[in-house]
Amino acid sequence: MRWQDAGVRRRQLLERAAALPLAGALAACAGTGPSATRANPPAPGGRMTLADLAGQLRGPLLRPADPHYASARVISNDRYAGVRPHAIARAVVEDDVAACVRFAARSSLPFTVRCGGHSYAGYSTNGGLVCDVRRLDTISLAADRRSVTVGAGVLAIDLITALAAHGLAVPTGSCPTVGISGLALGGGVGFAGRAMGATCDNILAVRIVTADGRVQVADPNTNPDLLWACRGGGGGNFGAVTALTLATHPVSTAAYGFCDFPWSEASAALAAWQGVAPHGPDELYLICALETGSSAPQVRVFGQLLGGGEDDLRAAMAPITAVPGASLSTGSGSYLDVQEIWAGCASESAAACRTIQPSSFAARSAYVARPLGADGATAIVRAIEARQTAGAGSGAVLLDPYGGALNRVAPGATAFVHRDQLYSAQMLAYWGATGQGAAAEEWLDGLADGLRPHTSGQAYQNYIDPGLQGWEQAYYATNLPRLRAIKRRWDPDRVFRFRQGIPPAAA
Repeated sequence: MRWQDAGVRRRQLLERAAALPLAGALAACAGTGPSATRANPPAPGGRMTLADLAGQLRGPLLRPADPHYASARVISNDRYAGVRPHAIARAVVEDDVAACVRFAARSSLPFTVRCGGHSYAGYSTNGGLVCDVRRLDTISLAADRRSVTVGAGVLAIDLITALAAHGLAVPTGSCPTVGISGLALGGGVGFAGRAMGATCDNILAVRIVTADGRVQVADPNTNPDLLWACRGGGGGNFGAVTALTLATHPVSTAAYGFCDFPWSEASAALAAWQGVAPHGPDELYLICALETGSSAPQVRVFGQLLGGGEDDLRAAMAPITAVPGASLSTGSGSYLDVQEIWAGCASESAAACRTIQPSSFAARSAYVARPLGADGATAIVRAIEARQTAGAGSGAVLLDPYGGALNRVAPGATAFVHRDQLYSAQMLAYWGATGQGAAAEEWLDGLADGLRPHTSGQAYQNYIDPGLQGWEQAYYATNLPRLRAIKRRWDPDRVFRFRQGIPPAAA
């Protein structure tokens, strides 16, 4: 990370004697939205070779024999660890990204743009050319402190840390190594979302390389259609973003809490949570996690209250802690302190916090628009119990509340359409041993099928699921026709293309 504002310095992450337990919270670290992947015929004008591309780059073009290639191809989901790009371009300036896009338009090689490497479906890599933008990592705070301009490769933890030194924040997710551009382009919902909106709601402008290889500015006055699409339309659909300007928000302190319940009260805990979390004050954000454990399934509600004290948090959580057997622990700290807890960095070095920790996982997602009844809760409970009994890897369902600032935006105001939902359900399965992936997928399919009658039919595009049927409507719903029209205007030949990329509207 490099600062353009001379008065700002990166603050080291705080060391703690022992991190607070956080079962399930880091499961959401697995990914954000997809990058752009392409496998289409070259455009007229003759093919370019990788040697041609290397001569146009200021950054290195890594090939499999190069010493830094192995580390450069690491991504979050180990399911795709066997994918070996033909070449990885490490962009160090915006012109490098533009050169890669021009190459993609004239080459038959698959193409993808990577920021953090956290695509759930492995779209951050391919067997062709990967344009890695992680070295586009400048952070420039505006003189009035109301906005910040960041390179596309800035990691979430670096932005959180840098802005916290000024008493400011941009809403992000909890995973420290997610790239800010991938997060923002697909939505971006995290612990500050009910107070500050989704990350995409805070995009004021972007710089983006479009399919013709040119750098465009998209803001409310210039290319407003492209700005609208970049605010939740998914990474990699409309171009290669090189920088974003984001609105900032003042922050100070936060109270945090963890409430555990006997597994026998899992359905009651879920019912109490959904009666509070989507309806509480904007500053309150509480996640409900039901998951397998070391010896038995676990259920926990955890989260924060921005600007409040521990007594305020306890009062807000009173209906939840009234569930029999509930055990609540609370604490408080600076905004940065608390975000480091959610990031799992409270006892980590800065270097460790910024390092991807790959794991093998699969995921599904769904939205709940009306309170889940007893049958829906039972479907989750029984699925977790079945995964626990099977003993082949772990499983979790994480429920993230909406409401507040997230739902005060009209569904069509940005490309992020999920504005009338009560909460999202993220379903995750992890495994360690080779050959356990098929069982994990089967378990997830059963869980998703059991929940389907109780959900709205929408799904979160940043939890992208390569097996989701009807994904276009699930991710974009009523915004899909406009997104397809914008795709046709800016990328009719699908230079930016991947398996679940938005197709252009028909002529």
